[in-house]
Amino acid sequence: MTKAIRARDEWLALRCQSKVQGAFEDLISEMERPLFYYATKLTNSQDEALDVLQEVWLTALPGIRKLKDPSSVRSWLYTIAHRAAIDRFRRDRARGHAEEIHTELGESNDVTFTPDDAAAIHQALDRIEAKHRDILVLFFIEDFSLAEISQILNCPEGTVKSRLHYAKKALKAAITGVTNANPQ
Repeated sequence: MTKAIRARDEWLALRCQSKVQGAFEDLISEMERPLFYYATKLTNSQDEALDVLQEVWLTALPGIRKLKDPSSVRSWLYTIAHRAAIDRFRRDRARGHAEEIHTELGESNDVTFTPDDAAAIHQALDRIEAKHRDILVLFFIEDFSLAEISQILNCPEGTVKSRLHYAKKALKAAITGVTNANPQ
């Protein structure tokens, strides 16, 4: 993430914390589109993503005043979105566990994608599991570091690396149509 984006984010957060008229609306205007994309990829539904987004703003409005590091407002909002989506997933699917933890760091042959694959990648994201979409969107689209993703997902960096590895494999399988790739 660039210094300019961090500085703008910090400025928006500080304005919100200082209760400047229209500051929260400016924050929403800046962050709504990327958060909506993220929530859509997590939930695989625009309707559910709108519900997640509503939960984000309802949590952020009173919570932003307590945010200790205003420059981390972006990752804080993504953390709220992630938690809201996971809570929704758990509630809707009545599952005991929404995510599996992968600690196996077996294979090292990394999968890479070219910019020409963008459309196919966005469509393939819709066809893979939420746990894979989540990590890929955070890493490749939102450009969060492994440490930031670790914080957002509340898991160790090693787990993030492992999930990223398996998510890349799942995405490649979705793009190429290979069904027996067995991504974790």
